[in-house]
Amino acid sequence: MDELPLASAPLDIALLAPLVSPIRQPYLGGAQALLRDLAVALAARGHAVSLYAAQGSDPAALPGVSLTEIEVDSARVRPTDFASPRDAAPTAPIDPAVEQAVEQAFERAFSRIAAHARRHDILHAHAYDEPAFRLAQMAPIPVAHTLHMAALDPIITATLATLAPAHLPRAPRKPWLVTVSQACAATYHDACRIDAVIYNGLDLAAIPFGPTPAPNTYALFAGRITPEKGVEDAIQIALAAGMRLMLVGGVYDQRYNTERIQPLLAGRPDQLVYVGAQPREEVWRLMAGAAVVLVPSLWDEPFGLVACEAQAAGAPVIGYDSGGLREVIAQGETGALVTRGRIAEAASATQAYSRYDRLACRRRIATRFSLQATVTAYEHLYQRMLTAA
Repeated sequence: MDELPLASAPLDIALLAPLVSPIRQPYLGGAQALLRDLAVALAARGHAVSLYAAQGSDPAALPGVSLTEIEVDSARVRPTDFASPRDAAPTAPIDPAVEQAVEQAFERAFSRIAAHARRHDILHAHAYDEPAFRLAQMAPIPVAHTLHMAALDPIITATLATLAPAHLPRAPRKPWLVTVSQACAATYHDACRIDAVIYNGLDLAAIPFGPTPAPNTYALFAGRITPEKGVEDAIQIALAAGMRLMLVGGVYDQRYNTERIQPLLAGRPDQLVYVGAQPREEVWRLMAGAAVVLVPSLWDEPFGLVACEAQAAGAPVIGYDSGGLREVIAQGETGALVTRGRIAEAASATQAYSRYDRLACRRRIATRFSLQATVTAYEHLYQRMLTAA
């Protein structure tokens, strides 16, 4: 990564990661990948950066960053399951043992942060768990939360409404709230005050550019194997388009994978190829060779980092018209967004992949979603926080 210029006086910044998984490859999701890049880029700008993350995080991937590992009961502190709109089911009751494990994990994290609070200027949290918001109020330094998820959890939304009520002036000692897209911010509009929208950014120098698709033409799906990501729709779109589909991503929902995805893969082994979870460098290589990347999400993507990465690698994106994807993809220029569930329309757009300028895809990310711009925006937020404090 190129060294980035200082945009403000160096700060001592504490970053709190989501505790559902370590910060190491392959990353569970976009929030973990963004947080790693943000930590390293802030350190490269001369800030003192301390990352508090689940045990098992990779210090070698965090040059210049001080890593403090938090003990987490990984059997109980697990990623949230989201019901697909197509397969909606009653919400399961929360296991008290899971609640306790999550609470204890964040109590340990905030205890470690408090022990170093005298040297930290601010705390910037990225965890989407109710204790992360509630317990952060005990920190004796200004606190910001980046909300990498839309307002899907009523308990979390109610907590945020209490901490930062919507449409009211800022009160002292209240957290600063950031979302990663205008679409994500809109979901919180009636509940809580959103102080900034800061897009996730990418280090373009790290992502290879594919000026043309690979000779053995393929479409690519990159994401968690879970209902809300639209894995089945991606398969149907590729089959309808008559295009080979590569699928990359870890299994997030084991039952869904066993019952719905594996039978589809087994039926067409030559056309549907699952390569499992891969390091980002391999995912980017596959994107650079893909004719098109499919993002047919069945939920409203809070941002859509995969769509950003795909365009950075030169691949146009075909997805569903909702959420943050509307802000990431230039309709008709770097891809196409179709109405959710319209498989034939998405397949037709997939077949027309050659109409898109792959260099224009990369330029869009360079001009609108660079890591440099993201870091500068957060530096400005930190300065606002300190000035208000």
